[in-house]
Amino acid sequence: MHSQLPPLNSLLAFESASRHLSFTKAGSELFVTHGAISKQIKVLEEYLGVPLFVRQHRKLLLTDEGLRYLPQIQAALQTISHATEEIKSQPLLTQSLSINVLPSLTINWLIPRMEEFKRRYPHLYVDLSIGDFALDFDKSPCDIAIRSGTKPPQNCNYIKLMDEDLCLVCSPQIASQLKTLEDINQMTLLKHTTRPELWPYWSERVGLSLTTQKKFGMEHFYMLSQAAVSGMGLALIPRFFIEEQLADGSLVIPFDSSFSSPYTYYVLTPRSKNLPLKAKAFIDWLLEIFAPYRN
Repeated sequence: MHSQLPPLNSLLAFESASRHLSFTKAGSELFVTHGAISKQIKVLEEYLGVPLFVRQHRKLLLTDEGLRYLPQIQAALQTISHATEEIKSQPLLTQSLSINVLPSLTINWLIPRMEEFKRRYPHLYVDLSIGDFALDFDKSPCDIAIRSGTKPPQNCNYIKLMDEDLCLVCSPQIASQLKTLEDINQMTLLKHTTRPELWPYWSERVGLSLTTQKKFGMEHFYMLSQAAVSGMGLALIPRFFIEEQLADGSLVIPFDSSFSSPYTYYVLTPRSKNLPLKAKAFIDWLLEIFAPYRN
């Protein structure tokens, strides 16, 4: 199909020299020497079997063949330029990206930041869903998932997002009743039901024996944070998740006892050597906004 196409560099040299009627000016435009332009024109003329320029003393004119050839070459180069610019400016046009994310991470943290991603990639349709189940990309339509675990996931590619920096938090009213760590045993512990080991893990790290029987279980960090704000008790919640509440004072850290939990957050993609452009765009953006929390 392309056997009749002349060298592209020769066409560029011809188009520029024809507009300027000067090999020197064409060389300046294309960042090559006068001699390089002359050589490319000679290659093209030999390829076509006809002269394209009449070379006179200090003057360059197009032959009849060159005059006929020029507008068609200019139109072809313009088409290539427009097509290239369209692809470069809208690489994700009409594509959709399916993302499955942990419920707590989605509701309280990711969704408020997604508008920034949409502004950066306005032509990419995002289908965001929640889940904390084990993911099989062979059976799932999603392109990317975010999960947490105590060890790296299997049967997929993954990138570590961050460790989980947990904080002991409560409302200011409850904090006013806490003078020592032992006072925690007089309070209600808000328990993450899918991570029942967090309170024992924390108490061992800080050297406190938990004796309170007052506990209230909830499934997600979002629920725990809302319960803690309302004064229901104390909770262990990732710092990144409650930045806003810590900033506005609705939650406080009564004791400096933060620690990294056994859990790590990962971005998961199907096992493949080539990451699609749409997925790479989202992951690059995700790593950018997670940068303050990554070690």
